[in-house]
Amino acid sequence: MKKIILIALIFLIAIGVTLFFNKQKLFSPKKIHYHAGFQVYVDGKLQDFSDTRYMNLAPCNGHENHGNDQEEKAHLHENVGDVVHVHRENVTWNDLFINLHFPFDSSKGIEGYSNGKKINTILQQTIKPYERVIIFIGKHENISTYLPHAVTKQHIQDVEKTSELCGS
Repeated sequence: MKKIILIALIFLIAIGVTLFFNKQKLFSPKKIHYHAGFQVYVDGKLQDFSDTRYMNLAPCNGHENHGNDQEEKAHLHENVGDVVHVHRENVTWNDLFINLHFPFDSSKGIEGYSNGKKINTILQQTIKPYERVIIFIGKHENISTYLPHAVTKQHIQDVEKTSELCGS
């Protein structure tokens, strides 16, 4: 009986040690890193998100700031205000704008387009790799004139290539 208890105790200690030394791998969010492009127009005026106040200054080097999981979901880098960096699963466009501290005035009306297709609930949509989103708030005329000027996949890829803090 003592032998069985000793074996069980050794087994439990081995499991505990394994879990302790592998907790980062076991309990960390899945490593994800992709990009998408976006533009926001308020009453017909393109918003500029390239200011430093909108930027995440930490590099995307695999050592994300797990202390602020919300910020790690989606953010901007290097004064590029139209390409979002996504680091978690199921991140929505609303997550990005929460992190940018950019509130939407729903009383003005919100209209969103993803890759040229109208999406009624754009802020609740999951950000997809190389997606190109345009969001209109308030008054705007002739949306079809804006859609051809959406961020291009080529621009997103160029940002990936030149990013010092992030890369691909």
